[in-house]
Amino acid sequence: SKQEKLQQLKTREDVNVTEVEPNILKLKYRNGKTLYINIGEYQPPTNNSLQKTNYSPTYDSTIIDIATIDTMLYYQKYSYWQTVPLGNFRTLLVGDVNKNGRPELYGQVKDYWTDYTDIMAFEMNTNGKFESVFSYDSTVIAGNIYDIDKDGKEELRLAKNYVDEKSSYLVWSFLFYKQSNDSAIANNLSFTFKTRDTSDQQNDNYFGDWDGDQFTDQIFIEPSSGKNNLKIFEYNPLLNNFDMVYQYDYRPLDLYYKGFSIGDFDHDGKIEFLSGSIHGKVLSIENTGNNSFAPIWEGKVETNNAYLCAETNDLDGNGKKEIWIGGQSFHSGVGITRITLFENAGKDSYQVVGKIDIIGIFSFFAGNIQVIDVDKDGKEEVLLGLDDTVFILQFNGSKNHQTYKLFYYKQNIWQNNTIGYYGANLYDLTGDGKEELLVNCWDDPPGLGTIKWFNWIYNPDFSVSVEKEDSGTPKEFSLSQNYPNPFNPQTNIKYELAENSLVLIKVYNILGKEITTLVEKEQTPGGYQISWEAKDSEGRMLPSGVYLIRLSANGKSINYTKTVKAIFVK
Repeated sequence: SKQEKLQQLKTREDVNVTEVEPNILKLKYRNGKTLYINIGEYQPPTNNSLQKTNYSPTYDSTIIDIATIDTMLYYQKYSYWQTVPLGNFRTLLVGDVNKNGRPELYGQVKDYWTDYTDIMAFEMNTNGKFESVFSYDSTVIAGNIYDIDKDGKEELRLAKNYVDEKSSYLVWSFLFYKQSNDSAIANNLSFTFKTRDTSDQQNDNYFGDWDGDQFTDQIFIEPSSGKNNLKIFEYNPLLNNFDMVYQYDYRPLDLYYKGFSIGDFDHDGKIEFLSGSIHGKVLSIENTGNNSFAPIWEGKVETNNAYLCAETNDLDGNGKKEIWIGGQSFHSGVGITRITLFENAGKDSYQVVGKIDIIGIFSFFAGNIQVIDVDKDGKEEVLLGLDDTVFILQFNGSKNHQTYKLFYYKQNIWQNNTIGYYGANLYDLTGDGKEELLVNCWDDPPGLGTIKWFNWIYNPDFSVSVEKEDSGTPKEFSLSQNYPNPFNPQTNIKYELAENSLVLIKVYNILGKEITTLVEKEQTPGGYQISWEAKDSEGRMLPSGVYLIRLSANGKSINYTKTVKAIFVK
């Protein structure tokens, strides 16, 4: 409930909670980071102000109610791999700066009985495990990896802060590290970036060349008492640092903005930046020339805390990119995460083309969004890391129709215990073309007054789609003949389990040589269906011939085995 979540938040040892306005919470974390959350009921606009929202005639709505999700349909898509004793604000920073094929994880180590370490780099070793390789003195947040000076080598951006003895202000600086040699990670300080008011933090830093002058630009939100600004800086190679080229004071619009959707959404050759606010207002700023930017549009979404901002590359094939603005609010006491999908509707204009409601979720802790093509079908999926849940949404609409389904859903089975999720992200750690899932976690046992940070990492396992059929609990085990048979190139395999079983489905050639494993996991009683394309374990297409599909199900009271012949004809 809202009150239980609020009480849990207030008892966290790593965050200080104050109510700065009615229903507006200021969260100040141990690392100095400050965020604002609106926990009030959503209030629709009362007038036709500048924040009027236009809707497309083909506007679509998708509703996902977490109370009705069957988690058994999704859990098998990722399997536990390992735990790494690192945490970071929201999600771990992941990269491969030295391009050696063994990625680095950046974050802090925090155990129950030890204080937060500096930011540390853990690199994957030759055995696939992550081990500490470097520590960055006095740093508190791992931010970005980007080639700032365009020399072909990425820099690492970290945050550092300290309390100034004279002013008592928390002073922030941002450190950019380079490689000391080609085989090293970014371990050599290149330059330190500070804004004029060093007491300001920087949120949601993004990098790119948005005015086309071949120099790296940086955009971020700089919230502070009395000075709330959106700022854009440009890298100056003569100074080896950033110069400010634009700032916009958003205080007349709202208290706090967060996140960016970035792209040339109206195809005029000029990049736009859309950001959402604590009361659901949306602001768009556009590049208007070299080192020149200006606000072009204001809008509104039907939610609060509109901080989940991203963009997708024309999922419905109508020639327009989608703009994702997600927020969270309470509606008659029910927490709802609402994502509003915009598209361009003419010069300097946008309209709503879709809405996704996730009923039952209001995040007090986690909250991140990532766009990535998970299943490698040429269309992106969208990951949402929300409180104690991970969602991956997949487009299932058509041209000019924005509807979505669940591709993956993970619920924290420890949520009634002491472990919580703090965000999630995807990255191909093993170099096999499939992204692992990293879930940023904290553990806050009662009575200790201290927490532990760690990341659970999961391997993808969805080369074979497993669908559980809603037909009740079977009375016996069975494996049906695959269909179609003969097949080219894909066939379906149905099987039934009478009790909880460790299930193994393998494919062999006619000589008994193992070709691939389709299923290897524990499953609950029920009917299942999988599909198999005629490929081996390396993804190579097989020759025509006879193949043996074997099911082994080890249950509590019986071990069941059956084999069927499948004929592949090209």
